[in-house]
Amino acid sequence: MTLPSFKAYTQIFQSNHDICRALCLFFADILDFYLVLLNFVTNPRRNTFIEALWPNIRSNITKIQENMDHHKAIMTTNVTLQDILLAHQARKRALEEYEQAQTFRDNQTFSTIRNEINPHDYYTELSSILRHSSVTSGGWLKDEPHFLRWYDPLDRTTRSMCLYGIPGSGKTFITGNLIKSMQDLGQQVVFAFLSHNNRAAGNTIKVLHSFLFQLLEFDPLLRPFLHGIAQRDYRKLKNDEPFVIDLLCKVFKSTGPSFIILDGLDELDERSWGHLLTSLFKINDNCPETKILISSREERGITLQLNKKAIPLRIDRHNSKDIELFIELECEGLIFEMRALGADENTCLEIKRKVNKISERAAGMFIYARLVILMVKDQGNIHDIEAQIENLPDGLDEVYGRLLDRVKNKLSRSARATVRNVLQWVACAQRPLREEEMLQVLAIEPGQQDFTKGRKQFHDIRKMCGPIIEFHDGNIQFVHFSVKEYLLHEQSDSFLNLFEAHTNAAITCTTYLSFESLDPLFSLQTNHVAELRKGIVDGDWVLFEYASAAFLEHLKALENQNDAPDRYLLIALNRLREVRFVGSLDVSCVPKNVIYMFRRFTDWPDVQSFLSLAGYFDLKAQLGIPSEENILDFPVDPLGSFSARHKLRQGLEDIICQGPDDLEHLYGRNVYHCDQPFCHAYRCGFESEKLRDQHSSIHKRPHKCPEPGCLFTDIGFCDVSELDRHICTVHLPHTLLEDTPSIALSPGQPLSDTLKILEDAVTLDQVDTVKRMLHGGVQLLEDNYQRFEIVLTAASLASTEILSDLLTHWVGNTPSLEKLLATALDSENLPNIGFLLSRGARMSDQIGLARSIVLPMSLLNKYSYEMSGYVRALSLWNPSLMAYLIDECHIDLPVKVEKPGMVFCYGASETTEDQARERFNGIKKYIIWPEAYVEGVHMATKHDFLLGARICLENGGDPNWVAFEKKSRRRQDLLDKMTAFELVVRYGHGNKESAPLVKVLLQHGVDPEPIRRKLHRNSTAVKKIAGRFGTTWEDMIRRIQEGEDLALRHPLL
Repeated sequence: MTLPSFKAYTQIFQSNHDICRALCLFFADILDFYLVLLNFVTNPRRNTFIEALWPNIRSNITKIQENMDHHKAIMTTNVTLQDILLAHQARKRALEEYEQAQTFRDNQTFSTIRNEINPHDYYTELSSILRHSSVTSGGWLKDEPHFLRWYDPLDRTTRSMCLYGIPGSGKTFITGNLIKSMQDLGQQVVFAFLSHNNRAAGNTIKVLHSFLFQLLEFDPLLRPFLHGIAQRDYRKLKNDEPFVIDLLCKVFKSTGPSFIILDGLDELDERSWGHLLTSLFKINDNCPETKILISSREERGITLQLNKKAIPLRIDRHNSKDIELFIELECEGLIFEMRALGADENTCLEIKRKVNKISERAAGMFIYARLVILMVKDQGNIHDIEAQIENLPDGLDEVYGRLLDRVKNKLSRSARATVRNVLQWVACAQRPLREEEMLQVLAIEPGQQDFTKGRKQFHDIRKMCGPIIEFHDGNIQFVHFSVKEYLLHEQSDSFLNLFEAHTNAAITCTTYLSFESLDPLFSLQTNHVAELRKGIVDGDWVLFEYASAAFLEHLKALENQNDAPDRYLLIALNRLREVRFVGSLDVSCVPKNVIYMFRRFTDWPDVQSFLSLAGYFDLKAQLGIPSEENILDFPVDPLGSFSARHKLRQGLEDIICQGPDDLEHLYGRNVYHCDQPFCHAYRCGFESEKLRDQHSSIHKRPHKCPEPGCLFTDIGFCDVSELDRHICTVHLPHTLLEDTPSIALSPGQPLSDTLKILEDAVTLDQVDTVKRMLHGGVQLLEDNYQRFEIVLTAASLASTEILSDLLTHWVGNTPSLEKLLATALDSENLPNIGFLLSRGARMSDQIGLARSIVLPMSLLNKYSYEMSGYVRALSLWNPSLMAYLIDECHIDLPVKVEKPGMVFCYGASETTEDQARERFNGIKKYIIWPEAYVEGVHMATKHDFLLGARICLENGGDPNWVAFEKKSRRRQDLLDKMTAFELVVRYGHGNKESAPLVKVLLQHGVDPEPIRRKLHRNSTAVKKIAGRFGTTWEDMIRRIQEGEDLALRHPLL
């Protein structure tokens, strides 16, 4: 309806009261329209996401337009008051229902993406910290001027702070209380609690993912932005650290003042915390309204990095009042117990006075005060309590020493052995064990074929070990991570040994898995219902979840040991193989890097093959790759542990549903698990069936998006209407799959146009189209060049599913996995890199890719060189790629490689110098060959890579190095006989990088004499280079060699 006609309607129906009421509806529609637009445009911060958020806005407007059309019809027909009232109710109901449906869809999509990305939920740690915090510590921060400036979101003078503290000074509790208080005030805070117990959660990409999802939990209106990113760039969202940093910066800028709080930085290894700090400060530099606070021990490496950016504040110099309050609260409990035991008032007052001395000796350490109070409470009489207070330990190490002396001197020999066994398990466990699991561990001895003295030992673990351990949410752990450091190192004469701990853990798990009591679990027969129920209720299988999942991890922890395997371990492994192993010991389908993990068992080939097959199956299950042999030459479950685990879980659920049996104390609270092995909930589980079923619905989304590259191609939707709306909103009306339904595919040699369609489908990552064409008769013959290029394209651009299908349908000898790996490395396609390595691709092979159609022409010159996968990966200067290869693919860098200087032939040349340096700093630790810097000067100069040459020279590169001295007339050999200086002067042709390269080489001691004898000072190249400095050739050399920082002129001047 146009405005003139609307005006006419108002004049015509002025006398009709019903029509006036209908006009009110129309006016309400107009106001709804403006309200939607104003909510969107009045927040200028959202301009960054206008493209991502517009589909939802457009859908709202469409719904309002529908109401307008309906109300227009009402005005142009005979209406009654009843009609208008119904229309008013319908309008309100339609808008509410639409908003509810939109919110539900957005929440479902957000939950699905969150499950796929699986960010760590630090809210669990925050809740636990607040629950265990007996005092609200950190009040003194409000008296610190630097902190107040940081705390003020409008103050830009202090944007980064670091809370330093000695071990046990209460950094985590202060951080937790600070986060809670800021959240209560409505501040936007994202946070992470890092821990030595779960260092995987401290991986940089994991922390960044957690920050991103915390922000989107805080501001649900931005979630459609994530939906669009997940559809277009899912791989980058999952694995690409710079990409995620860029996303975070956009979200931070759109949400206004924000705070990042990170606790426990020192609990990560140096490589991890260094990488994480670099990423955090990159965000801080790019987001002026974002502030950072980090808590850590004052370790030298950390302080060197942090003090450049952050204002330091020492906790242990300010928390004495918090410790006094803590001791006062604990003392009240002690006095209450003493009075209950008959102590008189004078004695209680004297003890209270003496206990207060503990705060003086604590020196800022909460953990000191806590442990000493526990030691005092552990005394049996007043005299011993007084003696303990009079002789307080000097420092935390002495506290640990006294607790250890108690174990060594006051316990019986068997009790000492039990305590050490428990502590070794706490130190090496892949996850914290519950008390029932630990008690079952203690009942297992090497060489047993079943439980001989009961399914568990009856010990009071808490009492035997004393305050060294604590029970945290039902799990046994050290009271502080410094306890573990103390027990493993020389302060305690290495009371614990991590190698011995992993060995014993592997023996225990392996022995247990071969017990006869577990036969009903592993049996393929279905008539063991009574035995299953009895075994579950009796607790025979308390340890099964841990043992079946962790025994391989304990073995992998021993892979770098050169000693021969423990005799009991070999016996246990052989028995497990004899009792549980099914199938053949043929390891031809197992990648070499998996077999290599178990190289300690090379002299026992049956054991090594058995472990390799089990490890390979476990790896594939975690990656979510299907197990059909016709797809991946994939072996069946060698141990049957997955089916046994499923049987145990199903039995537990059945018993819980049927009766009053309380199994929580045996198996823990989280007994409801997801059935997808690749999902995080497969391991951690849920407390209720309802929560598990809500989660499982994420995996049951049968309606898949046909658009190539879309996240929902794999995830799908719950119903057709959601899929239709997604396609109409996000994608173009037609897809390749819809445009090619009638292609006739005949077996045998395919037509060239059919191959072209297949190539396009692979390029677009159109999974369904590729599958349909391959299963329809397209064959990949090894003697056809175009077919090999299609597979190369898949390695570069497509998903692992497509690459796997192409390799499965290859006719003849399998194409070179090494060339495919090189292509995937060049394209930084992490999933395909991992897949090819798992298939046995070798990183050591020298591969050149000059003929590849996958790479842009600008890169072909670089990649025409042959290089190993190690050098190729490093040459990309991508820290995320290297971390993935080392941490996820378990690649070991060799002692020596060929052509290590190729690392510096290209680097991150498409980035700024600061960005490139940052990327290099992220990979520097992986360059373990000094000759890389020596050869790198020559290689970087040959490719006009100024920053690469400078970095090599800064790290010991030789500017006068030549590749070889032999006589040859080949141009390449001639170039290799020249120094870098001669190379840039004679063959640089005076381009824009020639003068800066000459300058940096002269600054680092290159000998210019050989070139002086070969080139005339009036040659074109010499004149161009000297001209950039506004002087003569000889004067330029002299002045730079004397140390003058000779300025470069613009090349056009």
